[in-house]
Amino acid sequence: MRRALPFLFILISVAMFGCADKQAKVERRPKIYRSVVSLSPSTTEIIATDADSNTLKGRTRSCNYPPNLMAVVPVVADVKPDYERIMAIKPDMIVYDKGLYTDQDIDKLKASGADIYGIDAVTVSDFIKQMYVLGGKLGWETRFNDYLERVYTEQKACLAEPVNPKPKVAVVLPGPGGDDYICGADSFIGDVIRIAGGQIVGPKGAKFEKLNAEAFVALNPDEIFVNGTPTDVSGHGLVMNDPRFKTITAVKTGHVSAILSDVLLRRGQRVDELMKQLHNLLRTRSK
Repeated sequence: MRRALPFLFILISVAMFGCADKQAKVERRPKIYRSVVSLSPSTTEIIATDADSNTLKGRTRSCNYPPNLMAVVPVVADVKPDYERIMAIKPDMIVYDKGLYTDQDIDKLKASGADIYGIDAVTVSDFIKQMYVLGGKLGWETRFNDYLERVYTEQKACLAEPVNPKPKVAVVLPGPGGDDYICGADSFIGDVIRIAGGQIVGPKGAKFEKLNAEAFVALNPDEIFVNGTPTDVSGHGLVMNDPRFKTITAVKTGHVSAILSDVLLRRGQRVDELMKQLHNLLRTRSK
């Protein structure tokens, strides 16, 4: 049987993250959502794993986790949503990443008659708040709570074992011919880096920006994380072998690591895994 979020964990979350005010209370949900379209890989993997996957009626072409479920969920978005296909589904709710769509896109989605819920957290604390809301809307508070409790527990474990000295960390998406991008310091990934024990370095803002080699050398990160896959870690070589970066501490010491792209770049169902992996890497290399 579904049940409300455990009251003790709500109290912990309020104390740690300020995710509810003094008047907060659990209310009866006004609507039951039986048909959901997800327009980002991050929200798709959360819904497919922590809610009733049968409610997921549409996804993006990039959604690939969990793989056994993605084969049966139709694609309704590539670079842009396929509004006609979404209209045909008649979803009760559309969940999306606010950083991926314009206001004009959202207005078109609202025309479907579905309720709209956007994710835009740039801190782990805000991510937990937004996931609580989503779990309540979908009616799977208990399973969402289980996941968020893992995130909270891993966050607590990381903060209990700080990395000393604190390394400067950059997250880079390398491209051929120097077409590289660097993660903004005010991003969700940046907050995960801080929790894991690092000092995120990069341009201001929450997005990936075109990397300026001269500015990157001046930042001189001690650690560089790049995106990769189990069969393709070419980004590691692109950074390590780029003559522009040869004086950077992370390159000179070999502290350039490829992290699974789906984990590193998503605000999804594996945030706890990312925190743990980064924390272990940073602690090991600080010794």
